[in-house]
Amino acid sequence: MLIGAALVAAYFWATPAHLWQAPPLLKPAPQGRMPASDHWRMTFASDADTTMVHAASMVELPDGRLRAFWFAGSREGASDVAIHSALFDPRNGSWADEHVAVTREQIADQWGRYVRKLGNAVPVLDDNGHMRLFVVAVSFGGWAASRLVVLGSDDLGTSWQFEDALTTSPFMNISTLVKAPPIRYSDGTVGLPVYHEMLGKFGEILRLDPQNHILGKARIGHGRKAIQPLVLVDSPTHAAAFLRNEQRPNNGHLYQSHSVNGGWDWQPLTYSRLTNPSSALGGVVIAPGHWLLATNCNTEERDDLCIRETRDGGASWTPRWFFHNRQAWRDDQMQPRPFLNMIDNELDKTVQVDNPARYLDRVRENKCRRGECTFQYDYPYMLRASNGDLHVLYTWNKAAIRHAWLRADGGGA
Repeated sequence: MLIGAALVAAYFWATPAHLWQAPPLLKPAPQGRMPASDHWRMTFASDADTTMVHAASMVELPDGRLRAFWFAGSREGASDVAIHSALFDPRNGSWADEHVAVTREQIADQWGRYVRKLGNAVPVLDDNGHMRLFVVAVSFGGWAASRLVVLGSDDLGTSWQFEDALTTSPFMNISTLVKAPPIRYSDGTVGLPVYHEMLGKFGEILRLDPQNHILGKARIGHGRKAIQPLVLVDSPTHAAAFLRNEQRPNNGHLYQSHSVNGGWDWQPLTYSRLTNPSSALGGVVIAPGHWLLATNCNTEERDDLCIRETRDGGASWTPRWFFHNRQAWRDDQMQPRPFLNMIDNELDKTVQVDNPARYLDRVRENKCRRGECTFQYDYPYMLRASNGDLHVLYTWNKAAIRHAWLRADGGGA
C-alpha cells in the first residue's frame, strides 16, 4: 500500500500543470459560415472487410480529399488489429477501397520492440506536406500501459515509416493515449491532446515540433477521472477543452476547461451543460464562440448520436442534428429479428453500399449476444474542410466507419 501511494505521489509530482515556457500564440481555424443545408449525406468509409472497426480519424489533403484512419480486426485488442485507411474524394462523393496502412508487426520491426496491440491513430499534416500518424501501441498489459509511436509519410499517407516513440511520462513512459485532432500554433508547431489512464486519468496537451521533439506539456485541469480531451481554438489566446467524465456515479455530463493564455494554463475542470454517457466526442469551431460538438447526447448509453451547437461560447447549447436516436428501445431486450430490420433500414438510407448483407452480418456479429442486441453509435471525429464542408466519421455498431457529409454550398450530391 505504501509503495503504491509513493508511486502515485511521484508520478503526479513529476508531471506538474505545465513544463514549458509560454508557447507561441494559438492558430485558430479560419472563420466561416454554417452550411445552408440540413441534408447530411451518409455513406461508409470502411468496406466491412473485418469483423470490428473503431476510432476513426481523418485529415484534409492539399487537393481537398480526405484521408481517414481507424483500427480494425477481429475484436478490439486482438493481435490481428491493424490501422486501416481510405481516401474520400468530394468531387465525385466516393470513398476508395480501404486498405491496411500500418500493422503492429511493421511497427515492431522498425521500432525493434515487441508490440502486442494497436489502438487509436490520429494524423497530422505539417505545413511542408509531411504527414505524421500518432498511434497508440501496447507492448504489455492493457490500454493503461500504452505508448505513443509516430509514423511518417511523404506521400500523403500511402506508405509509412516508423519515426519515433514519444517519451511523455517519467513513470516507465507508459499510459499515454490519443483520440482528438491536434491544435496548431503560430510558429508551425502542433499541440497534441493526449490523456493518461494509469494511477490517475487526466488530459494534457503535448507541444511538438516537426521532428517530434516535445517542447512542453500542459495539464488540462487537475481532475483524476477525465480523458480524451477535445480542444477547440477560437482566438490566438483562447481555447476550450471538453473531456469524457469517468467520475462515477456522476459521469452523466462532460467536463470542460478553458485557457485564456494560449493553452499554457487551464482552469479547473467543471461540469459542462452537455449530457454525455462518458463517451468520446468530436467538434469544430465555426467562429469565435460558435462551436459544434458531436457526441452521444444522453447520460446512459451510446445508442444515439447528435450534433449540438453553441453561439455563446458554451453558455447555452441547442441540439442541431440527430443522426441516430434509439432511446425508445434502450430498456427493451431487443431480439435479433426486429433489431436487424431496423439496421437494414439504416442501410437503405446509406448511399453506395455494394454489399448490404455483409454489413448486416458484421452488425449481428458485434452487437447481438445471447439472443439480445444493442445499438452503438460512438467515437465521432469531426472536421471542417477548407471549403466549409462538414464531415463526421463515427463507429457504426462497431461494424463500420460511417461518414456524414454536409456540403457548405447546400448541395446534396
